[in-house]
Amino acid sequence: MKKIVLDCLGGDNGLPAMVAGAVEALKRNPELQLVMVGDESQIRPQVAEFGDRVEIIDTKVNIAMDEHPTTAIRTKTDSSLVLGLEQLKQREDCGAFVSAGSTGAVLTGGFMKIGRIAGVSRPALCPFLPTLIDGQEFMLLDAGANMDCTAAHLVQFAMMANEYKKATGMEKPRVGLLNVGTEATKGNEVVKQAHALLAKLRDAGLVNFIGNVEPYQAFKGEVDVVVADGFWGNVLLKTTEGAVKFVFKSLKEIMLGSVSGKIGALFLGRKLKKFKAEKTDKTNATVFLGLKKSVVKMHGNADARKVTSALEYAMTVADLDLNQRIEQVVAQIEPMLGENA
Repeated sequence: MKKIVLDCLGGDNGLPAMVAGAVEALKRNPELQLVMVGDESQIRPQVAEFGDRVEIIDTKVNIAMDEHPTTAIRTKTDSSLVLGLEQLKQREDCGAFVSAGSTGAVLTGGFMKIGRIAGVSRPALCPFLPTLIDGQEFMLLDAGANMDCTAAHLVQFAMMANEYKKATGMEKPRVGLLNVGTEATKGNEVVKQAHALLAKLRDAGLVNFIGNVEPYQAFKGEVDVVVADGFWGNVLLKTTEGAVKFVFKSLKEIMLGSVSGKIGALFLGRKLKKFKAEKTDKTNATVFLGLKKSVVKMHGNADARKVTSALEYAMTVADLDLNQRIEQVVAQIEPMLGENA
């Protein structure tokens, strides 16, 4: 099991949430080893019980959410984000880096410090979202890293996700292209071109492309990978998160609005709270698929529970060793993309 590097200063809730989440993850996962990057004087007393399972890189410098990503990465070389990425890059015993810092800074740092897998044009954010089928989820990419994409970018996203799912044991992942309808003629020109290219790769036996999919089909469990550019992928992700908050807020108001509702809340409250946590935690942490090592981004407002969840997710991706698989498939499909490559 490779070590996980944790940026303890990034995010809205800062070091207290990071350390509390790390402590819980260490308790729940005896095999977990961490490299924690942040203020050692605050971290050390809280993790002393874990002995050599925890290593601390001392710094008090953070990259703020509103700083220019490229400038910050180049100038704040002693920041928790940069130091953490350097640990991931230089050490064979480190398999993943986790941060709740600025998405732009984490992505830029990943580009500059870790680098892309050979042949990959753009890494993509790929969170997992829940479905109506118990225990089943779908991967969405890109979820916000690349606002403007070509058809070739979308095809690369699809093939990288396909390899990820296969590496986790799924033999023939169902790959769909996000669209406003299922017909091949629907969508803008980029999506139509991507559809044609993915159909070509499907006919060559390289991917189980099921065509265009609408969002409701994903949540029904009809697809394993949903491909989109970062703009529409992020819209889908944030709409989903907003809808979940709206539904649970409405349920709370209904349950607290009458005596019978309050009685019902006594029986259902804990179950609904657990259900919400299980479903929303899936969208909290996402790996930048396409980098040479696993860089995991948490929501900026991640609390201790979500930090624990993100660290456990990082444990699963740290040992997948996707580099060779993705590099091979990207090289294989490049001649088939023609002028779109």
